[in-house]
Parts: sequence; C-alpha cells; structure tokens
Amino acid sequence: MNKDSNGTFGIIIGGVVAVIAAIFILTGGELGGKKTVEGDQDLPPVATTDK
Repeated sequence: MNKDSNGTFGIIIGGVVAVIAAIFILTGGELGGKKTVEGDQDLPPVATTDK
C-alpha cells in the first residue's frame, strides 16, 4: 500500500465497524446469540429422571 491509501483504508474499516455496531445495537444484541426469555415457552424442556 502506498501512503495515500492508508487514510482511505482506515475510513472504510471504521465505516464497516460502525455499521456492524449500529445493527447490533438496533437489534437489541440478539445477533450475538443473546436471547431474552419472555416466558416458560422460551426455556428448553427439562428432563426428568425416574427414581
């Protein structure tokens, strides 16, 4: 890379990071795997053992 492209490269990378952060914030963090539990139907089934 030459010296002139370093500023442009930084602006492009910064823009991409800003867009990804905005999408993450607007979706409430659910894209990262975080899921809010709103009731019992959102929980996994519980296995019972016979004694």
